[in-house]
Amino acid sequence: MVSHLIFMIKLSVMANDMNLRFISEKIYQLRSAVMYVNSNSIVKPGNDIVTAVKVDDEGQLWFFMNRPPQIEECEQSFPARLRFHRKGVDFFMEVSGKATIINSNYSKNGTWASQNKGKVLVRLNMLNIEYSEPHSKRPKSKVEILVEGWYGWFLRTVAIPHDSGSVLKKLRQTN
Repeated sequence: MVSHLIFMIKLSVMANDMNLRFISEKIYQLRSAVMYVNSNSIVKPGNDIVTAVKVDDEGQLWFFMNRPPQIEECEQSFPARLRFHRKGVDFFMEVSGKATIINSNYSKNGTWASQNKGKVLVRLNMLNIEYSEPHSKRPKSKVEILVEGWYGWFLRTVAIPHDSGSVLKKLRQTN
């Protein structure tokens, strides 16, 4: 019984690792997102376009956002939702959770601060992740094609004629 339970826990951890790997790959593929701040605070970071940097092993998403003007007075931890979408890619993702501004002066070997002035490093503890692929159009059946053709013919043949003249002309005639 105990070995079965341990095996189930290992399977659960492996499944979570596979899910996290899938989520990471999709985020890396899209890379940029629109961030919506869901805070009721008076001074909060604004909605912004952000760039994902990393998804760590704990399921936290690290990204850069533009530095808010009043970062010292601004809420350092806030609920946020990120919508990842890219033109030409057939899926999108929404990630929401608690975002925390880590360090506005983050520097890795002194290079980040010089290359990314005006940016802030933020960590999002991902609580809710939605992955969506739009449904492809299914081919029409022969019956649907036949009904559509008949309907088009009917509209062209039996349509009520209308005057394409100007509405203003008609108004002047009535006065």
